[in-house]
Amino acid sequence: MWIEQKPNGKFLFREKYRDQLTGKQKIISVTLDKDTRITRSQAQKILLSKISKSQHHASNTISPIVFSDLVSEWFQLYTKQVRSSTAYTVKGNVKLILEMVDPDILVSKITTSYIRSKFETVMFGDRNISTTYARSIRTRLKSIFQYACEHGYLTENPINNFRLPKKKENVKQISEFFLEEDELNKVMNYLETHNTRYWLFCEWLYLNGLRYSEAAGMLKKDVIISEDRNFCKVTGALDYAGKKADEIKKINQTKTIASLREVDLNSKAVEIYTKACDLSLNSEYIFSTSTGTPIHISAIDTFLREHKERMGIDKNKKLSSHIFRHTHISKLAELEVPLHIIQRRVGHQNESVTRDIYLHITSRAKDKTKKLLEMI
Repeated sequence: MWIEQKPNGKFLFREKYRDQLTGKQKIISVTLDKDTRITRSQAQKILLSKISKSQHHASNTISPIVFSDLVSEWFQLYTKQVRSSTAYTVKGNVKLILEMVDPDILVSKITTSYIRSKFETVMFGDRNISTTYARSIRTRLKSIFQYACEHGYLTENPINNFRLPKKKENVKQISEFFLEEDELNKVMNYLETHNTRYWLFCEWLYLNGLRYSEAAGMLKKDVIISEDRNFCKVTGALDYAGKKADEIKKINQTKTIASLREVDLNSKAVEIYTKACDLSLNSEYIFSTSTGTPIHISAIDTFLREHKERMGIDKNKKLSSHIFRHTHISKLAELEVPLHIIQRRVGHQNESVTRDIYLHITSRAKDKTKKLLEMI
């Protein structure tokens, strides 16, 4: 190691090493404020670490790393690849993963059987997580260990040969995912008389099959009203997860490529749009609070949850803003709109819930037809 003083008074600590991939000599360096016995020792450690990191890709040896450091490295890269709302959601997965797996365990010591035991604990123990949630945790772990394989911390992904344990669970009826006609009327009538802004917003979700983030982030300029055609453009979404009120804004990113679309509006939707704009004169958003900020999902979902029994909805039925999107799908299926047209309208490429609702409604229609035939 040798040392050079820079024009700004700081010190450059340099070291030579031979690259195992090319066989050529290379130089690495680190800049520190002072040249003392302590900083020289510190520089030596940093330089050796840099050399080790650059060389482990060319070697068959595995670089040791504890699980918590691996997760931190992976998550840092992951957040740069996805929307902030997605990263915020996955952060919850990461929290459980770090509770499941010992943060201090060496990654090279993690086996498939070790992973299985951890899943059995959270699925059948006090945490009692659902198979659906366990599946998402498995997906995250597979991604984390794949990162480890690609960065020289593992030679094989322990998730590749791992299957989730089977769990006995109550099967949710597909009808729980959408509102029947009478339920929809009860909800809308209640909202219209108790909270006009929420009523208009929920009508917009139902009439157009939008996600909360798409509707809440929709600007007035995103709606086109003309003699030829009335439609709204889904060009982005409201970025709200983990944000303070003054940080929430629309971003030009959607959940998937299929989410970018134009949605035709019927006359009732145009009427809702006009009324909503009249209530949000000081905002660029179609739907806003009295202060001009976008309607927040936690506020509207809390209102729906706390008022559902007064609306006349069964207390066991989950009522949230997302149910109006599913109800839109069920209504289109009832009107015999083809599945691929529905998927295109709601911005789905291949969504199992959409397909399940469609099959449920069409099957119910067939049963009704059979009964009517008996009356001939």
